[in-house]
Amino acid sequence: MFDPFVRYYDLDYGAFDDDVVFYREMARLYGGPVLEAMCGTGRVAVPLAQAGLTVTGVDVSAAMIERAEAAAQAAGVAARTTFVQADLRTLALEAQFGFAFVAINSLMHLETTADQLAALRALHALLRPGGGLALDLFNPDPAALAEVSGSWVLDKTFTVPTSGHLVQKFVARTVDVAQQHIDVTFCYDEIDAAGQVQRLVLPFGMRWIYRYELEHILARTGFVLESVYGSYDLDDYTSASERLLVVARRVSTQ
Repeated sequence: MFDPFVRYYDLDYGAFDDDVVFYREMARLYGGPVLEAMCGTGRVAVPLAQAGLTVTGVDVSAAMIERAEAAAQAAGVAARTTFVQADLRTLALEAQFGFAFVAINSLMHLETTADQLAALRALHALLRPGGGLALDLFNPDPAALAEVSGSWVLDKTFTVPTSGHLVQKFVARTVDVAQQHIDVTFCYDEIDAAGQVQRLVLPFGMRWIYRYELEHILARTGFVLESVYGSYDLDDYTSASERLLVVARRVSTQ
C-alpha cells in the first residue's frame, strides 16, 4: 500500500528530526539494542545508529525497507542497523531488545483495537523484562478534527532535487468522531518544466487513541505506564499539548 509513497516520503518528512534526541536518550536510559517498529525509510533509526546504538527497524513496506537500508549504507552505519520487512501485528524476531518505539502517529495506522493489542503483544514479547516502550501520537481534539473534515488543503510544496520538478501536496480528511477514525488522502502533484502533471494519490485510514484508552491497552498487554509527556522536551501532557507521548515498561508475561 505505502510502496508508491516512498518516492516522496523523505522529501516530505525526512527533514523532521525533533524527536530524535528523545528516542536517543530513552534508548540510553533503558539500554539497547533498539527496535523501531513501523520505521519507514530510517528517518530515526539511522541517526540513532550514528549515535552508536544498535538498531533494528521493521516496516511492512518493502520499498521503505529498501530505502532505509540504502540510507544506513550511505551514512556508514549499516553494521549497526538491521531492517526487516514484516507486519508489526505478527512480528517475531530472534533478538531481544532493551527499548522499542513507534514514532510519530504510526501506531494510528492500526485501525482496530484488536490490531493495536496484537502489535503491543508482539512488542512485549520482543522486549526484555524491564524494557522500555515509547509511543508517539497526536493529541486528539475532536472539535478541531471536525473543522477540517471533508476539505482539501494545500499542505506543502517542495522540489525533487534530481529533476527540479515542483511537487504540491494536498491533503483531505474525513473524520468520524464516534469511531475515532480519519480517512486521509494525500495527493502529490509533480509538475515538470513543461507544466505536465504527474499525480500520486494515497488514501489510507487512521484511528486516534485517547490517553486513558492507551493506558488501558498497555496494561492489557503487560506494560506499566512510566510517563506521559506533551512534547519531545518532556513538557507535562495537557489538553493543549500537540503530542501524546507515552513511555511504558514491560513488567509481565503475556
